[in-house]
Amino acid sequence: MSVLTTKFQPSKSQLLASFTNGVRPDKELYEQEILVQKAWAKGLSEISILSSLECSQILDALTLASQLIASDQFDWREEDEDIHMNLERFVSDQTQGLGKKMHAGRSRNDLIATTVKLHVADSSSEVIGLIQNLIASMVTLAQKNADVIIPGMTHLQNGQPIRWSHALLGHAWAFKRDLKKFKATKENALSVMPLGSAALAGTTLAIDLEKIAKDLGFESAPINSYDSVGERDSVIDFLQASAHFGAHLSRLAEDVIYWSSAPVALVELSPNWSTGSSIMPNKRNPDIAELARAKASLWMGDAHGVLTLVKGLATSYASDLHETKIPYLRVANDVKLTLNIFSYFIAELTINKKRAQELLNQGHILATELANHLTDQGVPFREAYGVVAGLVEKAESKKVQVHQLDLKDIQALTSGIDQKFLDQLTFEATVEKRKFSGGSASKEIEKQISCLK
Repeated sequence: MSVLTTKFQPSKSQLLASFTNGVRPDKELYEQEILVQKAWAKGLSEISILSSLECSQILDALTLASQLIASDQFDWREEDEDIHMNLERFVSDQTQGLGKKMHAGRSRNDLIATTVKLHVADSSSEVIGLIQNLIASMVTLAQKNADVIIPGMTHLQNGQPIRWSHALLGHAWAFKRDLKKFKATKENALSVMPLGSAALAGTTLAIDLEKIAKDLGFESAPINSYDSVGERDSVIDFLQASAHFGAHLSRLAEDVIYWSSAPVALVELSPNWSTGSSIMPNKRNPDIAELARAKASLWMGDAHGVLTLVKGLATSYASDLHETKIPYLRVANDVKLTLNIFSYFIAELTINKKRAQELLNQGHILATELANHLTDQGVPFREAYGVVAGLVEKAESKKVQVHQLDLKDIQALTSGIDQKFLDQLTFEATVEKRKFSGGSASKEIEKQISCLK
């Protein structure tokens, strides 16, 4: 029989109980739930709703429940609807009925709202640490390959030479912005505690809500009970931050997939973090990158779905809010799992330096440098651009790169380029000219690494 069964609230049919119960997602919230239950029990003891002995017995029972849940030995009952009633029943069984006293002055509405906020804060902390690990892996890989120069691209077409580390660290800066989003999510989740709002109108007990809030890590007790029980901004914030992170992770995944593809062959995948084909023994597949790219789409969908769910709800609590836990927990677990494995995946990539050198001689990537040289001599850039476009056309006809043209071919179109300049025209020198803030010169890469560390 359910804890909530009375003659006014008869037992539910099995179908109704199965449809309305929240036990499955609630199981993942048990650590935060038990913290909140313990804090409330202590508050009840301080105003003599519970004696010191009763409070101690309840706390011991809740500790035992936590241990049993952690070891997968807790007796979950769907007919008890959710984690709150399961714990109330368990405490009653352990303490000869004291569980019946622990719900005084509160509601499941403010209880779950508080538990979820704490879970969001904890999940945000975990994600922050995992993103920092990923950035650290990227920084280490960038340092190991600081001398590698590749064609930088726009529109997926070769444009100008850059250091490969510059391209990689570009993703690290995006993740750095994601750190700020998750830190803000945690801060916002812990700004106002819902506990004490009761069902919607606030508690009738003179319990010290400010102390409970402080003990649980919140900045303040409830401010508006009607809002507190029904807002899920922390869940939305986490999902939105995850969606932004997913977009950034997906772009890194796409770059790795491209770099490791057979036609490019710039990056070699670690056999520890890639898989083979079921039929082609010659292949290594970038499954981690591909799955991360796919998962990011689902995180975006869940973020949009939850925002859509809450946008039409009246103020205060509605059972619709129960459904926000399911996508939130799915995304939280998925983001943490993906981040954990992606750090290893990135750390063990190998850069093919010989192939990097070969790729530099595709796409006339020193053409802009020729135009800049003419501009330095007073030629208007647009005119210089036209001259170099002509040189590229001539190089195409001779099947060489523009910087490989003979001096006589170059000087047939312009006298502004001489042999001395051509002798000094190297990929390394070109990159090192980008020595100003945000550029790809070695000193700027070192500056980036220092900042990211």
